[in-house]
Amino acid sequence: MKVRACLVGIEKLRSILVVGVTLIICHLPNAAEQIVTPRSNSINEWVFVSFPDFFNFDVPEPWPKWEPAIEWFFCQVKKENPDFVVVAGDLVDGHWWDSPECIEHMGAVYYEGWKRRVERYGLKYYVAVGDHELGDDPWPSNKVVLIPHFERVFAERMGMPTNGPASKKGLAYYVVHKNLLLIAVETFELVDGKVHVDVGPEQITWMRQVLAKYRNVPHKVVQGHAPVLGPLRGRSTSYLMVTNGVNSAFWQLMQEAGVDLYLCGEFHAVNCLESNGVWQIVHGSSWGRDEVGTMDYLVCRVTPDALHLEMKSFPIRCEGGFMWNLNKPRGPREIVTIPETAKVRGPDVIGTLTIQKTSVGKQFLNRTGCFAR
Repeated sequence: MKVRACLVGIEKLRSILVVGVTLIICHLPNAAEQIVTPRSNSINEWVFVSFPDFFNFDVPEPWPKWEPAIEWFFCQVKKENPDFVVVAGDLVDGHWWDSPECIEHMGAVYYEGWKRRVERYGLKYYVAVGDHELGDDPWPSNKVVLIPHFERVFAERMGMPTNGPASKKGLAYYVVHKNLLLIAVETFELVDGKVHVDVGPEQITWMRQVLAKYRNVPHKVVQGHAPVLGPLRGRSTSYLMVTNGVNSAFWQLMQEAGVDLYLCGEFHAVNCLESNGVWQIVHGSSWGRDEVGTMDYLVCRVTPDALHLEMKSFPIRCEGGFMWNLNKPRGPREIVTIPETAKVRGPDVIGTLTIQKTSVGKQFLNRTGCFAR
């Protein structure tokens, strides 16, 4: 018992030291970098950050040849002083279709490793289900029978709110934070033995109730993995999109309810489109892929009457052999680094947008870069 207590004490000390070292590293200035004054987290101005498809692969924690790049990225996110971050799916590779036991084991390894990385930087997170959380597309019959196991392990390991529809507890949910309503949906439905890229009737009914209940919340954001609007530019993607596009019940509901943003991933490239007042922002990157040479993340500064958006991007270098991922011959590259020039310069702002709320509706101001195309 004394040995066990000693080991527990050592592990607690290790956690404290890791957090302390992380905070020090994130705030050490170099020759071209100043310490950033944290933004106010009052109701008058606060921030959230979005980066879907992080990582899109099974990445061990730690993986020494990635850690400096991951650390640099999280330090940039931390400087934004976000209240929380959102990740719209594909946290892992998820090719775990060997058996229910395989899903249990791999989920314990890779979801818990993912969480440790984010929590090390003191970041609160809200995540959505991507196709990789369900074994990755396509879905032949041997994978379809495992969908309930994939969903259960995701819900248990990621611990999201359980206020969603009956069959989607921990998969679809909502959060009211200060003056913003965030809804996460699962853009995949199992119907008659097949997986459909869609938001089904049960989720639509639930969403409608949530949006009606919180109609007076000033800002409304939805996140899901698969985009709705197109056409879209993609890199290393399966090009999954919600069935029926703008005519889907999902998109029609968001328009009717005055949703401001739909944040999604899958395409590993930046595409910003607007339809009837709703901005669909496709972003995020597949880490470790040669074809995806830049990483991006969205910073949203929330004020009482506006959402101020900045899309930020930085180059990334992938080298070496392929990391082992179960049931995948070509995983991500074993080495991921950030070029020194990018570290000195910092992330580039590749687009801005202000969604200004007025008595007569929304105005889209300060449109530059990816939001002006």
